[in-house]
Amino acid sequence: MLFQYLGTAAAEGFPALWCSCERCTHARQIGGRALRTRSQAIVDGALLIDFPADTLDHIYKNGIDLLNVRECLITHTHGDHLYPADVSMLRAGFSHVPPDYRITFRGSETVRDALAGVLAQPEREGSAAFEVMKPFETVSLGRYTVTPYPAIHDPGAGPLFYGISDGERAVLYAHDTHYFREDVWENWKETRPHFDLVSLDCTNACLPLTYVGHMGLKENAEVRRRMLDEGYADERTVFVCNHFSHNGTNAVYDDFVPIAAREGFRVSYDGMKIQL
Repeated sequence: MLFQYLGTAAAEGFPALWCSCERCTHARQIGGRALRTRSQAIVDGALLIDFPADTLDHIYKNGIDLLNVRECLITHTHGDHLYPADVSMLRAGFSHVPPDYRITFRGSETVRDALAGVLAQPEREGSAAFEVMKPFETVSLGRYTVTPYPAIHDPGAGPLFYGISDGERAVLYAHDTHYFREDVWENWKETRPHFDLVSLDCTNACLPLTYVGHMGLKENAEVRRRMLDEGYADERTVFVCNHFSHNGTNAVYDDFVPIAAREGFRVSYDGMKIQL
């Protein structure tokens, strides 16, 4: 399994729009991995996770052909994870796709409602569809099995995070969410998943968390320890911090790498590939 991060920032991007804070200024100065677009990922160049407005930039930079993508998992409806206007570019006159092309978007009922308008446009009927994903109900998507889990994030956005397996390797993509709900841990006690890659929401980096809905490195480390203790990961599992805000202390890539490494984490960057 080849997992690739396409975008790795929170809603405002990093550096953020109209921002001259110390971290944004530093990121602009050094460039490279310090420059982050809104969060998106892809598995084996075929299974897409989220559809932000930065999708166009991501496919340019990474040589991705969306006609090879037939499934897209949506975590929730916030604009940095779902941009319905670009889904509507499947309409006749905006795109020319093979007659047999069909992409299925998947997510919560809230996500379904957010996409209902663009997916109902008759001039592109048949090229896109939607399937509701329900927490803890595993579905088969070709060579993959996908299990959605309930996230602790804005309830009005219909948040889920996902476990993805190809039968040999498994990824946990946990964005956007707080420390996991107890029913997730209880489910794992019964189902006994094992993850080879764990990607955790680290929006706050080293900034102490004062709200519910995201995590920082402290919470990431707590999740990692519990996953290791309860057997859902092991010493070979790759743990990655992802989804960074410029508000997070030490959040610039070069600054955060050695800090995260001390807790057993790698740090994501736009375009990062992990072969499992």
